Amino acid sequence: MMNLTSISALHYSSEQLSVFLSDCFAGYSIPFSIAAEHFAHRFGAEHISLPDSCVWWDGEVLVAIAIITRRAESARLAAFALSPAWRGMGLGIRLLEPLMQSLRAKGVRQMWLEVIADNQPGIGLYRALGFELQRVLCGFQSDGVSGVGENLLHEVNPLELVWRSLGEVKESLPWQIAPCSLITLPCRVFEYRKHAYAAIATLTPTPQLRFLYVEPEYRHKGFAREMLIALSHHFAGLGTSVAVPESFTPLFASAGYRLMQIRQLEMRTVI
Repeated sequence: MMNLTSISALHYSSEQLSVFLSDCFAGYSIPFSIAAEHFAHRFGAEHISLPDSCVWWDGEVLVAIAIITRRAESARLAAFALSPAWRGMGLGIRLLEPLMQSLRAKGVRQMWLEVIADNQPGIGLYRALGFELQRVLCGFQSDGVSGVGENLLHEVNPLELVWRSLGEVKESLPWQIAPCSLITLPCRVFEYRKHAYAAIATLTPTPQLRFLYVEPEYRHKGFAREMLIALSHHFAGLGTSVAVPESFTPLFASAGYRLMQIRQLEMRTVI
């Protein structure tokens, strides 16, 4: 029997955790690598819970890592990976079941995650843990179409968008693009024609659209499409993360954005 040790992420720096993540994701179909500063900003905005996040060891050998983010009674498995030498041994359930039990004991009542759509072993693991499919998530990329109305974009305080949208949106959007993440995420927020808003994350060299909001009484009047076009003209190479509900595909397509090949599945369980 393996005698693995679980260490809380509280005991490590952002730099160490980013290295552990990269090492554990090595060899995956889509490798994941993140700089320490990016790690701190990204998972901070997603509300990382360091006491609940874990690193597992066999002596001094890294085995696995789980990053947990939390908002009130909801938690999310923001990242989970096993080091290459430890895969295929059934460790996923052995490690995650106690972690989920610990979260429940701390007041968590539902848990979320995203998994790459063609990662069948991962999907099987999460189904065995009680997770069920909620929706398909996509990413979109601008091809640099010339926009109209760029001069109608006006930069505003990000908190203005948070206060306008938070009460309405609640849990209707995926975790990564929920408006509460904008409170600490490095970003710029723009207003379009006084009734539409967009948040552009500035974590990476290429800007990323993280949130789009149109006031309820002005929806279905072309505001969202016009704003997407204006943003693509203003920010070269603008794209999204792979966290946008598939139902938004017609909107992005109408504004000249192409669908990325990669898809994720959003899954949820009650614990």
